[in-house]
Amino acid sequence: MPYYRCVVPKDSVPYEQRAKVAKAFTDIHCGNTGAPRSFVHVVFDEADDRWETPYFLDGGNRAGRSEEVKAELLSDLMGAFREITGVASEDFSGRITEGPAKWTMEGGMVLPEPGEETEEWYSHGQAAAGG
Repeated sequence: MPYYRCVVPKDSVPYEQRAKVAKAFTDIHCGNTGAPRSFVHVVFDEADDRWETPYFLDGGNRAGRSEEVKAELLSDLMGAFREITGVASEDFSGRITEGPAKWTMEGGMVLPEPGEETEEWYSHGQAAAGG
């Protein structure tokens, strides 16, 4: 269950841009990992003025991917957010934390470890998306 939380200042990112960010994040995550689209979650959390960095990406994924995949994923996500919103690099920070797959359920199924996905798991992801 990839989960991407975008912390933004109140009223700073219009809903049209949020929809574009959510689609871009889903495309990037699925393109880098092969996860079903229905498993990607993108939320926006409006923060007050106490945050030092005005914009922050807080992501969570299954552990077990290569360092190269993780670095590319973070870079691509951060780049897409900046491109869509026009936020400057110095105003945007981010991270992706990881947890064991067995600590996560999606659609009633415990997630498999990366690389151990089965056809049943992929089919279940498609069914959960209504496809």
